[in-house]
Amino acid sequence: MQSCLQNWFEQWGLPQQIRFDNGKPWANPAQHYVPSALALWLVGLGIAVTFGRPRQSTDNAVVERSHGVLADWVEPSQRAGLVELQSGLEEFAHLQRAIYPSCNGQTRLSSYPELLQTQRYYQRAKDQDIWEIQRVMDYVANFRFQRRVEKNGRITHFTEEYSIGRRYVAQDVTVYLDAESHEWIIENKNGEILKQFHAKQLTYPTIAHMAMVYRKGQT
Repeated sequence: MQSCLQNWFEQWGLPQQIRFDNGKPWANPAQHYVPSALALWLVGLGIAVTFGRPRQSTDNAVVERSHGVLADWVEPSQRAGLVELQSGLEEFAHLQRAIYPSCNGQTRLSSYPELLQTQRYYQRAKDQDIWEIQRVMDYVANFRFQRRVEKNGRITHFTEEYSIGRRYVAQDVTVYLDAESHEWIIENKNGEILKQFHAKQLTYPTIAHMAMVYRKGQT
């Protein structure tokens, strides 16, 4: 999926925002809304990521309808393999944008010529040059994560385990990121800081290479 996005970005430029549903690979529904590596990679590129409400397909009614029309035109079941399907999708996408008079007798591209004017150029070879870790820190700092201290005195958070102490076993704690210090802050239910840990998993190599393997057991 990342490679597909890079292809689109090189063709159209970086968008200001992308809207997703709540399933993989965009989100981590099984990990209690921990941001996915894919979402954090996009944030680092300066793209705002927003998510629709779970099980509310009407939030994306226009997009869903567009997909339905495109599927009717392309007829995937009649295509002999992925290469022919891709060719058909490209053909009918061009028809829909550049030929079909859908906007008061004009094509979509004629009505919105600014779509062809790339505002934010992108080259995958320069991905790291435009990617900024502070964007990710500022984004993650908006989250509050609830964790329960396990029998070994640790909590599982993102890709790591952190030792809180056996005296806190079975207690619920809140974890959040300090965007300035780049540290995870762990607080008890009274708002008292118990521990602080460097957010070592929030780096360009870990995120951009999709190497964030989330541990099981996050609550």
